[in-house]
Amino acid sequence: MKKLMLAVAAVSMIGACSTNGDSTLEEMLFGEKSVKTAVPTYRNTPGEDINIVEVDVDVEPEDDEDVIVDNAPGTYQLPTRSERYALYAPLPEIYAIPATRATNKMLDETREFYEQNGDTFLFITDLKKGDRQLPDGIYKAEQTTRKIIEGSKTFKVVGNKNEADYILETAIDNAGTPEEPILVYRMILLDKDNKKINEWVEMVRRVNNDDRSWW
Repeated sequence: MKKLMLAVAAVSMIGACSTNGDSTLEEMLFGEKSVKTAVPTYRNTPGEDINIVEVDVDVEPEDDEDVIVDNAPGTYQLPTRSERYALYAPLPEIYAIPATRATNKMLDETREFYEQNGDTFLFITDLKKGDRQLPDGIYKAEQTTRKIIEGSKTFKVVGNKNEADYILETAIDNAGTPEEPILVYRMILLDKDNKKINEWVEMVRRVNNDDRSWW
């Protein structure tokens, strides 16, 4: 009779556990609680239902285990044009090479303007920069042209455009790349009515030789 009563009590406890989601028989007997995780079982048969099976899974992580997940894609940023210019920029003295050549040619081909007319006044405009990223060393080209003309005793350089008989415009540009620049120096001679008389263009580039000199 006692065995029968114990069996009935056990069945009742099992029934209570099955209807109460807050506790289980294992928890009541051993004081532990299992973690149930829903694991789907997928079937490839079309139209067949997906079964969800609950299994006990130990989900406690190790205390000293760090998991780092980095899904960020790697990035690469190209250097800017100014940064590449700074890396391969020629020395300021290099800009003097095409300026010297162009200025000497201009003086040789304009003798008729200053040899027979006494004082001939010339206004030199500020150097124009075609490529805005060219390094600041371009000032050397403008200085070279002004120094040669002033020292040649040919044209008289004036600081007021309205006083000039002729106007000399100067410009520099890069016809190459920041890594392999081709410096282009241009001079345009205008009369006081802003009519073009002539122009002179000189280029200089780095030679692919041992010392990487410019010519």
